[in-house]
Amino acid sequence: MKSRLASLAIAVAMTGTAYAQSQAEIADRLNEEGKTLMRGSQYAEASKKFQEAVARVPEAKYFFNLCVSRTSEGLLDDAITACRAVDVNNPPADLKAKTDKMVEKINDIAKSQGIPPPKGTGGGCQGTDCKPDKPIDPNQPKDPQHPVDPNQPKDPQHPENPPRVAEVSRPQVHYAPPDQSLVMASTPDNRYTWTFGLDLFGGGGQVGQPDFYGSAAGGIRIKGDYLMDARRRLGAQLYFQYSHLGQGSNDSSFADTLDIFDIGLAGYKHACLGSTPRLCITPLLGVHLSLMSPANEMDGTGSQVFNYAGVGARGELSFAYAFGLRFEHVLSLMVGANAYSAVLSGPSAGDGSGSLTAAEAGLDRGGVIAYLGLGYTYRFNTPLGGKAFVTLE
Repeated sequence: MKSRLASLAIAVAMTGTAYAQSQAEIADRLNEEGKTLMRGSQYAEASKKFQEAVARVPEAKYFFNLCVSRTSEGLLDDAITACRAVDVNNPPADLKAKTDKMVEKINDIAKSQGIPPPKGTGGGCQGTDCKPDKPIDPNQPKDPQHPVDPNQPKDPQHPENPPRVAEVSRPQVHYAPPDQSLVMASTPDNRYTWTFGLDLFGGGGQVGQPDFYGSAAGGIRIKGDYLMDARRRLGAQLYFQYSHLGQGSNDSSFADTLDIFDIGLAGYKHACLGSTPRLCITPLLGVHLSLMSPANEMDGTGSQVFNYAGVGARGELSFAYAFGLRFEHVLSLMVGANAYSAVLSGPSAGDGSGSLTAAEAGLDRGGVIAYLGLGYTYRFNTPLGGKAFVTLE
């Protein structure tokens, strides 16, 4: 009989241990799923996963991740509540320091929106860690802001205790979500914050009157991208490009070569294969201000002047291959065209500058240069390439 009881006790103990382990495993899986959703900017879905994790195992790291996801949603009151729960669940020193910084970040977000700092949605705990409210101290004056709940039954084991205080929560203030993602993605993807890159291109076409300038062209482009919508992979690009056309075959022209400097702004969209592909096809359309210098015109100090101004457009299709731990390096092959209007502003006859008029320089007519190019781009995940504010636990 004793052996049977001992066997039963061991079985119950093993069952309890297995149950505890399974709850921890489930919570850990939910936490990992939430982190994946965060990296995909699915913040509300991530919060649900973190909430399920803390309901099973109220560990400090799960509360911290919930704090980050709620902040990303713009639910700063809920975020503060989750951060408070970190402190009451025995966090290690490094996690407590991260939580303190997270609270500072939350307050900064509220301040930037001209809204008072969030106060939280409750007493700072959630899930299974929350303890019952303490009974009212009979010697404490009544608080009109916290009336006694008359419908709550008294504790039959302690009839001398009065009913507990009814919880009164303040309405949650609505905050806008942060402009910048708080999380540095560790899973490689073609999503980033901004980039810096360099292109070399060459091709041919005609700008200006026929044969005033050569048909072969080459150039260099410095560019910076900003991913405005990470979910749709829509972005904007600021670029500066220099193009050179050689000497034309028209012996009667006054000019022989042409240099063009463009300052432009473009929009683009990455079309990638799969969820985290290395290869993307990116169509781009842009407009630019064009400054031209025929025959390497110089000023009195010997510096080249670009005193002919027009406008133009750029169309491009690039094929990019990304590599690196977070796809931070990108090599691209591109095909495109730069179009130019006739000169809209430039020297006039008799102005004493000694420069050619637009007609004399053959720039009273626009043109197009088609090109092939190679480029390299480096991607940054945080503003100005700085350190990520927070990493998930």
